[in-house]
Amino acid sequence: MRIRHIIFLLSVVFISGCTLPGTQSEWSSEEWVTLYSGSGFEMNLPQWWVTETTKSLPTPKKWTLLLTAASPDVRYGFSNNIIIMRDALETPMTSKKYSEMNQIQTTRNYLEYTKISDESILFSDDDEWRVYIFEARYNTTTSRQKFIQTAKVCGTDVYMIHAAIALDKNTDNYVSLFKSFACE
Repeated sequence: MRIRHIIFLLSVVFISGCTLPGTQSEWSSEEWVTLYSGSGFEMNLPQWWVTETTKSLPTPKKWTLLLTAASPDVRYGFSNNIIIMRDALETPMTSKKYSEMNQIQTTRNYLEYTKISDESILFSDDDEWRVYIFEARYNTTTSRQKFIQTAKVCGTDVYMIHAAIALDKNTDNYVSLFKSFACE
């Protein structure tokens, strides 16, 4: 394990004794979010969350990992989090179509999967997208979690926006964060 990854994990555990807005307890005000500018995108994130870039994280097979943001409040060995990844599109398509196709594949990647909802919503640039909310678990040793997932096409790139949250958390605040995503 790399030293930066260890420092990141220790900082999350050290801060976990605090209960701040935007942690496991829900934030309820726009004043508790801040604009994050990443590689080709920007998006609101809870201002107390810890962000980490790709330098100290494992590399996914297909995607380029651009950002992980996690609540400093760890409960049950888990911290609410958001991941943003990017990939080049092989075939031009809309954000909505990519989200739909990705969701079909997503259902196959989990041991247990229960769809809670899927909605068609507009990004701030009037691009239509689908957001999927589901509960799932990867294998018999992981706990069941709630996930929120969508995709945004920006030119010839597609961004995957994915959140994992505790089962008892309301998804509305996270969908609001997703809606703030914009291509730069």
